[in-house]
Amino acid sequence: MQDVLLVALFAIAMGYVEAAVVVYLRALYYPDGFPIPIKLGSLPIRFTRIPEFENRMPQSMLRTEIGREAATIIMLASLAWLVGSAPLHGLGAFLLAFGVWDIFYYVFLKLLIRWPQSLKTLDVLFLIPVPWIGPVWLPVTVSAVMIVCGVWLMLSAG
Repeated sequence: MQDVLLVALFAIAMGYVEAAVVVYLRALYYPDGFPIPIKLGSLPIRFTRIPEFENRMPQSMLRTEIGREAATIIMLASLAWLVGSAPLHGLGAFLLAFGVWDIFYYVFLKLLIRWPQSLKTLDVLFLIPVPWIGPVWLPVTVSAVMIVCGVWLMLSAG
């Protein structure tokens, strides 16, 4: 149980760091707000480029942001590798860390800049390989399922 708590604590702190980075990026490149001019259609997610998003940020900064996202996944996988006493235990640690990190990312954005306005607010969920756009409820729901599965795997496989 101690490893579950330590993974969760790490992920909460990581969620704050990620939120802080986004606060800085929005203040620098989107001081008037961060509208997403995309219609989703029938699915709750869309994979597409957003010229309005990309044109406000220099390409070098956009590449840096994509690198930061890749580094985030590497950090979560490394934590899982270090904590995992068996493959399923490690997978559980990854799922737990990812889920807690993602939910607390939104919690800290709400506390720091009062965003998102609601769970229906559209967000750029990920940039790799192209931007993923969807309502905030989607990653929060997936993350909640990941947390439940991750804790179950860690407690049963550990």
